[in-house]
Amino acid sequence: MPSFQAPKVLSAFHEYVNKADSRNSTTTHDPYAAGPIACFTYVHKLGIQVISVNLVYTKLPESEKKWPVFWKTSPFASFWRLWSTCKTQTLTNATDEMNALNPPGRRQAPFSTTTIKNDPATLTAAHAAYRDAIAQIRSSNIKDVVFTLVLQPLLPQWLRKGDANPLGLNEGTDEPLVMVSLTVNWALSSDDEFVETISRQLIEQIDAFAAANHTGHPFRYLNYCADWQRPFEGYGTENWRFLREMSRKYDPEGLFQWGCVGGFKLGVRDGET
Repeated sequence: MPSFQAPKVLSAFHEYVNKADSRNSTTTHDPYAAGPIACFTYVHKLGIQVISVNLVYTKLPESEKKWPVFWKTSPFASFWRLWSTCKTQTLTNATDEMNALNPPGRRQAPFSTTTIKNDPATLTAAHAAYRDAIAQIRSSNIKDVVFTLVLQPLLPQWLRKGDANPLGLNEGTDEPLVMVSLTVNWALSSDDEFVETISRQLIEQIDAFAAANHTGHPFRYLNYCADWQRPFEGYGTENWRFLREMSRKYDPEGLFQWGCVGGFKLGVRDGET
């Protein structure tokens, strides 16, 4: 969709996630509906901003030519769009379709991420921070940059499935959350430092707004974290302590803490509690 649809997409995203609030007994969530994942992208090579929304339905529909009722009755169905690739397909084909948007040979920053509550003002502030970052990227002329802000719901009913785990999300999370992430690719190594700086500033700007309005959440999805972030701290003190205890018990020599290069570490050292 063209970028001028951003206010409508943000509103529809909030409305959908709000209806899926497990605290609201008047609404029900279709367990086969996944998403929406709303992506706002600036493409330097074309000089444009575009929006893509990923809607998934994991049960085979009655008709391959019609949207599932759940998504057909959502605000997303009525949006004017440049094109749509919605169709019945395998997970592999869907993944290949998305991967085609990330061509080989490009420089790629690690994701950076934060988590916020499903608050309209905070969603709008996140998008505004993204627009501010684009202005800086344009003025610095980062060659072939593709700069994408992603909004992804994290619903309580999803977190309640299965056994509890150390992520700290199975307790005290009765309202929907939104994972905000940033993914960037570009052409030249000379731009590495600038891209990392602008990405970090964007996430910190969102965090500052959320903190001031009490709409933030400590959880950081580890797979989306940048190397400067500390995801384990968002699991809660007791869960972090549990992970450290398990590390000492089952990996007493610290192979996975100090013998493996890369990744996030628990900070387990001799004598630490």
